[in-house]
Amino acid sequence: MVVLAWFGFGVGLSGGDAVQAGAMITAALLVALLALWLRGGQPVAYRIEPDALVVERRRGQTRLEGAVRPHDEGATLGLRLGTGGIYGQRGRARMSTGGWARTIATDLRRSALVRVGAVPVVVSPADPAAFVREVRDA
Repeated sequence: MVVLAWFGFGVGLSGGDAVQAGAMITAALLVALLALWLRGGQPVAYRIEPDALVVERRRGQTRLEGAVRPHDEGATLGLRLGTGGIYGQRGRARMSTGGWARTIATDLRRSALVRVGAVPVVVSPADPAAFVREVRDA
């Protein structure tokens, strides 16, 4: 819908200039392709295996090697670097206890912080409390 609006706005602004209209159409197509690519990487589920955390995505999966265990420090997240929420928060987040955590989440309001190997990782399972219990029991 946004792409169509951009397309119409660009053609309207171009005043019939084919070069300007073509530039707006190209920009709209690039934005649409970027959105599709980011959507494919959106996390949809998390699976704990004995030696890894597997992040199921709309297209494929990512396997984070290492034992999964709870992150015992009471950390809150500060500065975030990454995609900024377009189909998920992917990147890094500064922890209040110091250091950085990898973020692979869709909604930071329902996030859980775990350790995969030595790396803190922020995920957003449907039920964070149940996920942390599962990590403790694994």
